Amino acid sequence: MLWGVSGPVFLLDYVAGVAGALAIALSVRALVGWRTRGEPLSTVELAYLTDRAGLACQVGMAALRRAGVVQLGELATLSVDGPPPPGSAPLVRALHAALRRPQTWAAVLADPGVGRALRRLVGRLVRDGWLLTPGQRRRLALGTLPLFAVAAVGVTRLVDSAVEGRTAGGPASVVGLLLCCLATVLGGWWLCEVPETGAAARRLLRRQRCTYAELAPERRPAWSERGTDELLTAMAVFGPRPLLAVDPRFAELVGVDAERTRPREYAKTAR
Repeated sequence: MLWGVSGPVFLLDYVAGVAGALAIALSVRALVGWRTRGEPLSTVELAYLTDRAGLACQVGMAALRRAGVVQLGELATLSVDGPPPPGSAPLVRALHAALRRPQTWAAVLADPGVGRALRRLVGRLVRDGWLLTPGQRRRLALGTLPLFAVAAVGVTRLVDSAVEGRTAGGPASVVGLLLCCLATVLGGWWLCEVPETGAAARRLLRRQRCTYAELAPERRPAWSERGTDELLTAMAVFGPRPLLAVDPRFAELVGVDAERTRPREYAKTAR
């Protein structure tokens, strides 16, 4: 018996260690960023949590378009004709200001005023706990260290067995330990992908997808019968596909890709 422990007993202990380390990693992930403060999120801020700056700007432009403010011009340009809707979010007002002269979508995104509005939006989301700070993201990454430590113990046993010419158990125990070590390393590597959003933000997004499930693109809702608020909410929660359905030319001009209309985070949780 290597290390005074038989192969089957060590394998059971190893699996128990993996379960404990996995529980630690998942607990850290569930607790970091679980509390928020401040006012409720606007539709634009919700869109940023779903798929970052690109979707937030597309939702802001859709709000202007549905208000009859944005006009389509020549050479793939956009412009505004009229004031922004009352009570518009700062990012929507920045987009409106950028379009006082005809601009392409790339020029709008590069506009300094839009950049400042996005930085303020991100600052508010970080301050209120919806987005994680660098320190919080480091804590999430460190929460996976127990998994790698357990994997290191298993690999050390296998290497020690090979070097010393001693048995780490029967063939089944050795193969099982090898596969468990591989699975542990892969699981730890997967958990090392730290999200930008906190636990509260991820919980909110899941709740919003359940609340507005009838607006999901998979349900093929009749957008001609839906109002502006429902359209913007559906974009903020599920991605820009609703805009592609109601205004394809405008959607194309603001960078909606027909081949990729599902946000990264939504696509992950949907699988």
